[in-house]
Amino acid sequence: MAEQMRGWSLSFSGCGFMGFYYVGVTQCLSERVPQLLRDAPKMLGASAGALHCVTFLCGISLEHRLQILMDLVRSARKRNIGVFHPSFNMSTCIRDGLNKVLPSNVHKLVSGKLVISLTRVSDGKNVLVSDFDSKEEIVDALVCSCFIPFYCGLIPPTFRGVRYLDGGVSNNVPFIDSSTTITVSPFYGEHDICPRVKSTNFFHVNITNLSFRLCSGNIYLVARALFPPEPKVLGEICLRGYLDALRFLEEKGICDPSPPFLNVPVEEKEPEIPLSCCENQSPPTKTEGNNEITPEGVEFIDHLRLSIIPWDEEILKTVSPELYLALQKAMKEKGGYLAKILNCLPVRIMSYVMLPCTLPVESVVFVVQRLVRWFPDMPDDLEWLQWAAYKIFRLA
Repeated sequence: MAEQMRGWSLSFSGCGFMGFYYVGVTQCLSERVPQLLRDAPKMLGASAGALHCVTFLCGISLEHRLQILMDLVRSARKRNIGVFHPSFNMSTCIRDGLNKVLPSNVHKLVSGKLVISLTRVSDGKNVLVSDFDSKEEIVDALVCSCFIPFYCGLIPPTFRGVRYLDGGVSNNVPFIDSSTTITVSPFYGEHDICPRVKSTNFFHVNITNLSFRLCSGNIYLVARALFPPEPKVLGEICLRGYLDALRFLEEKGICDPSPPFLNVPVEEKEPEIPLSCCENQSPPTKTEGNNEITPEGVEFIDHLRLSIIPWDEEILKTVSPELYLALQKAMKEKGGYLAKILNCLPVRIMSYVMLPCTLPVESVVFVVQRLVRWFPDMPDDLEWLQWAAYKIFRLA
């Protein structure tokens, strides 16, 4: 079966802040069946799926990929009203982050292998892009693929002079040949690698190629995709991706029988262990391969056990030590004592009480900053707004 799956492509759906799931999936595949990723002719993605593809294909380390995602989450959560605060601009964060982490020759590394799903604004058609001439083109395409109207702004960004928005609007799970593509999604559905719901509810819909089961779990996941939860929950989502990928490999009969093991003894998996991921950590214990594992990792497994299906119970002990250690490091709060003081309950309560006074002032400051940054693009954007208004009035 492993030989038959050589040359299969992988497609990652759009999922917002749930991109941690894909880190777990690719970590499992790279440990168990590295030839599957190495020989994949295409890696396709929309929105967050495309972001994951480009960082993976560039060879960015597991630890660095998790840190990039966690920094984006912290940027979205650091203000009282989260993503709605005027200081947070998703498109700007993505563009600045990509310019910082991607190598200058990224277009040479991924052209022909990375496929990004875009939605053309003028006619709503889906466009798949795989050839790039520069790093700037890749960054522009990724920013376009992640642009959700109103959530990210009003004016869609451009790629090669044409305006596009989120690829998930027209094709959330892109593929070239469905018979040789492994589809991946963090939502409950019918994709090759995705969570499995314990409920007997079999109702599901297909939304722009995304198989979406109608259940309360998916409603929660959609909310988490748009409004990031605390780091601990994102860590659990990442480990969920690892377990779902491992289950897929076991079902296909292509799992490597001797991968690295977390191998936490049963007596260490009791819920009584303190649930503290980022502070007051106990001295680490040693496992196979000289990987240092601290007892706080048990928290992830305990939370996952609440929602897993029966045949996933056995594979919980096979969680990757490398993935766990990278997650633990990424979740560690930065800023030392100052960060702890700012996050303590009395300070947070006071910040909410002062919000009616501070928010108007902050809004004015950040609106002025946005206007200054927008000034070079203002003529083109105003021309597009005029065109969009004309189209809307014609339809009315």
